[in-house]
Amino acid sequence: MIYKDYIEKRQGLMDVIQSFINEGKIEEANEKMKEVTALDEQWDAVAEAQANMNALNDHQRTYNIQNLSGVQTENGVVTAKMNFGVPNTAKSEDELEDLYKSDTYKNVWAKFMMGKTLTADETDTIIKVNAYTHTTENTGVVIPVTVATGIWDMIEELFPLWNDVQKTYIKGAYNAMIGEDSTDSKWYDETTETEDGKETIGELALTGCELSRSVTVSWKLREMAVEDFIPYIQRKLARKMGAGLGYGVSHGKGKPSASEFKPEPLGIVTASKKETETPQVTTYTKGSLGYKDLTLARSKVKVGANELAIYANATTIWGELANVVDGNGRPLFIPDPANSGIYRILGMMVKEDDSMLDGEILMSSPFVGYLANVNKDMSVMTEEHVKARTVDYCGYSIVDGGVTSTKAHSLLEYTTPTEDEEEETGKS
Repeated sequence: MIYKDYIEKRQGLMDVIQSFINEGKIEEANEKMKEVTALDEQWDAVAEAQANMNALNDHQRTYNIQNLSGVQTENGVVTAKMNFGVPNTAKSEDELEDLYKSDTYKNVWAKFMMGKTLTADETDTIIKVNAYTHTTENTGVVIPVTVATGIWDMIEELFPLWNDVQKTYIKGAYNAMIGEDSTDSKWYDETTETEDGKETIGELALTGCELSRSVTVSWKLREMAVEDFIPYIQRKLARKMGAGLGYGVSHGKGKPSASEFKPEPLGIVTASKKETETPQVTTYTKGSLGYKDLTLARSKVKVGANELAIYANATTIWGELANVVDGNGRPLFIPDPANSGIYRILGMMVKEDDSMLDGEILMSSPFVGYLANVNKDMSVMTEEHVKARTVDYCGYSIVDGGVTSTKAHSLLEYTTPTEDEEEETGKS
């Protein structure tokens, strides 16, 4: 039986069943449904036999996926390439999707990344998953979902500012509509004509900025167990790529007007300092952060106040924020036992983020004040260095971002006291 015969016969039975149902002959309809079930089972057996035959027929082929000699390089990076244009009729799309997300594929991928010899079944798994996931004939071996998710989770834990911003996952460039607020808050009676409010509406153009970070591992170290290799690579790439993402959200330079630097997301600190007269930026004297400095900075946040948090690095948190006291000498930096001992100041959660510079204290509501777009999800490629006996694992993604409202952020940064100020402080 071929597929066309199966479909025609099944459709004929379904037509009969529908006519029985229309005539109220439910028992007859149920009997015909049993015939459909039996026909489906018969076809499944035929399809499985056909798939097994195809698999045996293809088994004589040899896929040399370990040999990377002669492959093309791009910007000095050799991608682990192989031909994924192999017909695959043995599994349905749902089965391939499950295989792609399985621990089986994760372990096979790790062995491939470690340069280990794959069995025939493992080679078949690599071929099947990459033929299913890729749209081009040749490309890098796709990173397992669980590995990529683990890297993203570690990045968000290490860099909470990146974790808290609003994110979209749209391929290609797009413009996001952004707005500040409305000037019209009036109420009216039935005899008063409604006035037109003035809205501040703009567009945030998000294109794509390439983020690439590599981890170099010696051949000797690469001989670790598979179950140790995956978290090792995850941690290393998370720290390096996370540092790039955290920097982009906080201090990214944006798009250059010339060729003085490569395109980057526009960071919150950068956008705040670019504003005319910098209304969202205030300063304090290094080593002398006070209660009024914090309240003044807090007063500048007009958007997203309910989600406000403080972002600073460890030096600033423990060198400045932890030492602030109120008028009665009581510390403002207090633990929150209900949230695993997280510290708060003026009700705002304090989050340690290494993307912030020494002395910078960012009061921010990132979800309503910043938008990031992941244009291309994370991939990992390899480059072998035979003479040095090392291998590079290069993480790659395309991300962009920008500030949607500067009023959702307030930046405090310190100024270094002058010699006269230091002398006056010493006298007092």
